[in-house]
Amino acid sequence: MSTVTKPGSLSTAGQQQRGRPPLDGVDRERILGATTAVFLENGFERASTNEIARRAQTSKQTLYALFPTKADLFVGVMSAHTEELFSRHLDYIASGKAPSAALTEIGERTLNMFSAPTFLALYRILVAEAHRFPDLARQMWSVCIERGYGLLAEYLKSRRIGGPAYRKSAAQFVSFVLGDFVVNAMLNPDLELSEAALRARVRRAVRDFLYLHPVRPPRKKG
Repeated sequence: MSTVTKPGSLSTAGQQQRGRPPLDGVDRERILGATTAVFLENGFERASTNEIARRAQTSKQTLYALFPTKADLFVGVMSAHTEELFSRHLDYIASGKAPSAALTEIGERTLNMFSAPTFLALYRILVAEAHRFPDLARQMWSVCIERGYGLLAEYLKSRRIGGPAYRKSAAQFVSFVLGDFVVNAMLNPDLELSEAALRARVRRAVRDFLYLHPVRPPRKKG
């Protein structure tokens, strides 16, 4: 099994890729759980697809059909976290929540994801391996990071927050929320963020972001 994908063949989250058969909930949890455990124990380069298939109690043929490369497997376990974050995108657009309330919820969910021990451990592996496996990093950027910015930009545009460069505003909001937390957490495995500290951090981020990116008034007709 190849460990990288070719540029131009990057996966797109939320779609069935390369003829992959759909996974039911039990199969998905079992395969992604086994994949996560093997990557956390061995890192990306030394992770064995044979071991993943054994722990997932599935054949390598089935594993190949679902995830043609080891990079696809890694992105699969990471995107399981990010897709949970993205899943309420349309709800935010359709809801009548004030922008401050919606952005606070988005910010808390984002920071909760990045501070979760499993996600953070996988993120450390990605950063450590990115220079040796650049296509893995490119795939992660496309499926997780760029997708997240795009969805957030759609929400900001729907509320006329910031803009007209809504994609740039989305990236800035994430930067406001995460700040130096990721760098600190990468270098200090013992760092913990209490629920109160998390909420306070997000409140400040939303306040500062909306101060610099105020809601623009609707355009006058005619």
